[in-house]
Amino acid sequence: MGVSRGPDPSVTTREILQFFVESPDPGFTATEVGEEFDKSRQWADNRLKSLEDEEYLISKNPGGRARFFWISTAGEQYLAETREN
Repeated sequence: MGVSRGPDPSVTTREILQFFVESPDPGFTATEVGEEFDKSRQWADNRLKSLEDEEYLISKNPGGRARFFWISTAGEQYLAETREN
């Protein structure tokens, strides 16, 4: 069995974006997102960068190694459009 490429289907884009909007914190590091979903920092870093490429997240490096991610208007729109009725 080969190694699958692309996002880990066990955590959806919607679940990750929902985490961003439901928290009182304005943004998160990959480590924090990994901990929330019981995944590695590397997994979270890859997923967050992928979501940033899709313009659902925005990030900033304030210095050092940490990068902070927060949800974009497009990410909020995605959540609104995919809301379950």
